[in-house]
Amino acid sequence: MANQVKTNKVAEMKQVFEEYKNFVLTNYRGLTVSQMTDLRGKLNEYKVAYKVVKNTMARIALKEMGVEDEAGYFKGPTAVAFTGNEMPGAAKILVDFQKKSHLEVKGGFLDGVFYSPDQVVDISKLPGRSVLLSQIAGGMMGILSKFAGDMKSVLSTFALTLKAIEDKKAE
Repeated sequence: MANQVKTNKVAEMKQVFEEYKNFVLTNYRGLTVSQMTDLRGKLNEYKVAYKVVKNTMARIALKEMGVEDEAGYFKGPTAVAFTGNEMPGAAKILVDFQKKSHLEVKGGFLDGVFYSPDQVVDISKLPGRSVLLSQIAGGMMGILSKFAGDMKSVLSTFALTLKAIEDKKAE
């Protein structure tokens, strides 16, 4: 019976890893309940789930997905921030929280690759997904506005040229 329960838990964990794909690993030792609640609230703004996991089950779930924890990130007390597409925003919250508490960022997993704690800090400095999308949209709008202005100029020049030819023929 116990093996079936563990098998089910591994399957559930595998499903979560497959759903979110990207995550940040932390050591939560030393955090109070109120600090954990505060951290979960901040992460919830980005729709990031923060869960304590059993290391062995997490390693088994990842191994079944073809991912090896060669660096040994799943050791000691581990809580995982399942970030999905909001890795930079969630990483920023965790790195900032780490500065004022006992939280320790152990590493991260992004697009099939494990990253060290220093690399997670670098990721936290990137703009979030919504900011990047806004920048892309703004850039595209600028290009489209310039194109529309250029086309208007071409059409105006063409119309003035036709008018000049018409006036010349009228003379």
